[in-house]
Amino acid sequence: MKKLQWKALFRHMGEMKHYLIASTLVFVAGLVLGVQYSDRFQVFLDQQLAGMEQLVGLVKEKDNQSLWLFIIIFLNNAIKSLMFVYLGLFFGIIPLMVLLVNGLILGYVIDYQLQEQSISFILKGLLPHGIFEIPAIIVACAYGIRLGMLVIQMLGTMFTPSKNGKIAAEFKRVLGLTKPLILLVVGTLLFAALVESTVTLWLLSK
Repeated sequence: MKKLQWKALFRHMGEMKHYLIASTLVFVAGLVLGVQYSDRFQVFLDQQLAGMEQLVGLVKEKDNQSLWLFIIIFLNNAIKSLMFVYLGLFFGIIPLMVLLVNGLILGYVIDYQLQEQSISFILKGLLPHGIFEIPAIIVACAYGIRLGMLVIQMLGTMFTPSKNGKIAAEFKRVLGLTKPLILLVVGTLLFAALVESTVTLWLLSK
């Protein structure tokens, strides 16, 4: 990966501040809804969590559980991060929903855990890996939404060649930046998975 592309990506993140802020707010809105109205979303969120429980069930059948937990967490998050970015091409709807649903799930889990555990226990279970994982997901979704908006703009200017050409050039630029972006996001999720499968488990066992 050329050094210029990395510099271009980080410069572009400055241009993406409105998308990053908006994506963060959507995630936080989902989190608040998950905490405040967990009963209304219980059926839906239980279905989402059931898939995670199946993954955990696979780990319990393995000899080296920590290693398998790391592999499953990383692959699950890395594959999804690719989807968050490129499925954004379908008008940005999917990454927007991903942010909301992930916020809902986190809020739901926090609300459920608060009934049985202390705040310090919950923080130990979320913060060590969450400070890396959540921003990575938000950035991936923000770029997915940006790509979706550019697709909408290109469709809206199909009959205005001068405007369409500028938007198409921007679309090409952003799409090119997704290559170093994916490496950055996947690398961050790799580290988050390592922390979650080691440090987080260690803290929760104390």
